[in-house]
Amino acid sequence: MKRAIFGPKSVALTLTAILLMLGCFALAQWQWERKSARDIANSLIERNIDRVPAPISELLKVDNAPDPEVRWRHAEVSGTLGEYLLMRTRYSFGKYGYGVIAPITTPSGDRYWIDLGWIPAGLSATDLPQISLPTTPISVLGRIRGGDTLDRPGPRGSLFGMSTEDFSAVAKTINKKRMASDGGGYLEAETITPTSTSMPTPMPAPEISSGPHAAYAVQWFVFAILIGLGRFLLLREDVKNSKTVARKARDKGQDLS
Repeated sequence: MKRAIFGPKSVALTLTAILLMLGCFALAQWQWERKSARDIANSLIERNIDRVPAPISELLKVDNAPDPEVRWRHAEVSGTLGEYLLMRTRYSFGKYGYGVIAPITTPSGDRYWIDLGWIPAGLSATDLPQISLPTTPISVLGRIRGGDTLDRPGPRGSLFGMSTEDFSAVAKTINKKRMASDGGGYLEAETITPTSTSMPTPMPAPEISSGPHAAYAVQWFVFAILIGLGRFLLLREDVKNSKTVARKARDKGQDLS
């Protein structure tokens, strides 16, 4: 029986099972932590998304990083749009396309980045979409974004090609090159007045969901339990077989005597 439990093969299988169980428990904890992080993000969205819009100057301070607590609040800004930039590899509504961002200059001279929305890609990589932005002053109502990584919970249309980067850092780099003066936050446009038919499609409001993380956490926990149970049953069977072999050997010895 000792060999069935402490033999080299048995010990190796037991250690392998323990390592697999620890791995499953670690993955379960990781998924649960992701769920908790998403719940916190959802709480912030629910707390801010329906608040009364405020002037953008009250929520985004020039040359300062955005306060995380103002994310998803509605803000208003009026001014003139500058030259737009296309953000590649942006998916929305189940289609490939481009994100469109542009700086807006207010009458007081402050500049803020506006995420104008999404526009479908052309037939080829060289066939760029045709966008005609208003050249006259416009008013934009949108949601404050920035200060969060792009692979965190948010609306559809994340920049998949930049999933590990922070939009604030990207915006600061662009700002430095183009002399814009904000600190990394931006406004995700919801409505633009006046608008035109060639304008991008605004991004939809974020979906409040905890995602599949809780289910994945339970799944990994169940896997760990099954691995432990499977190893126990196999070990019990080995012990049973060992006892059977020992008893037969003993009975055979008694018969010979």
